[in-house]
Amino acid sequence: MTIGVGKIEVEKRPHMVLNRDYVSMLEAGGLLDFDRLYRFQGGTTVKQIRDRNVLRIEIRDRDDSRIFYLKRHNAVRSSFREKIGALWPERGASPGMSEFISICDFRKNGIPTVVPVAAGERRTGFARYESFLLTENFEPYVSLEEIIRNRPERLQGTEGRERKERLIKAVALLARKMHDQGFNHRDFNATHVLVGPENGNGEFSLALFDLQRTDRKKWLRTKWFIKTMAHLNYTMPEPLFSDQDRMLLFQAYKGSSGLQFMDRLQLYWIRMKIGKIRRHTEKIIERRKQNSKV
Repeated sequence: MTIGVGKIEVEKRPHMVLNRDYVSMLEAGGLLDFDRLYRFQGGTTVKQIRDRNVLRIEIRDRDDSRIFYLKRHNAVRSSFREKIGALWPERGASPGMSEFISICDFRKNGIPTVVPVAAGERRTGFARYESFLLTENFEPYVSLEEIIRNRPERLQGTEGRERKERLIKAVALLARKMHDQGFNHRDFNATHVLVGPENGNGEFSLALFDLQRTDRKKWLRTKWFIKTMAHLNYTMPEPLFSDQDRMLLFQAYKGSSGLQFMDRLQLYWIRMKIGKIRRHTEKIIERRKQNSKV
């Protein structure tokens, strides 16, 4: 099982850091330096966009063979947020290194994530970095989005409705724990919530991944709550999820069964935020359609 919590022991190398538990495997694969990982040839492309690509790769060590995901960021100019983050070296100056550090911090604070294996960053110019992140395959966990799109029957019918209720409560409590520990996944949605097999009591184990965008400003906690609820609501669509399900998510996070004035005000803000997300998403889709015609 490659999902969990706990402190990661880190070993530093030129331009990169390694999870000590994986040094021997990376050494067997000849992948103990920045260039060999950043310029790795082979594997299967999972995602390819302008700024980055993700490969699914296999690494062998004697009789052991494991699957990993290699996310590589091109040397584009750092965003304003990343430039500010670079003032704190412990947070990383690049997306790849920053995500590795965030994963380690989440796990150290009891928030389950995928396993960070290695990360690297190398400056190529003013505020420009090449970087990468290597994580281990997270099977048998699957994303909540995968369940919604391809396995909706798991959440339908009498048994499915009970399972859905347990799952919604588990997601809400994971979000609450993350915020209580002073972190916020800025893309906390069905895509980035991983769902593990149910245990004998029907309880779910969950985890997060894709921590490239993470906040640590506790004074923004109210904003975190509104945005997280909005993203989750938007990615948990009808008819599989009802208004009653969304209310359960809201109340499970807050640990309440009724609605006070502030609750109603927050629900209004959430609905406004959902509308903003929907309009933004529609613009992106339309832009992609136009670009495909060119």
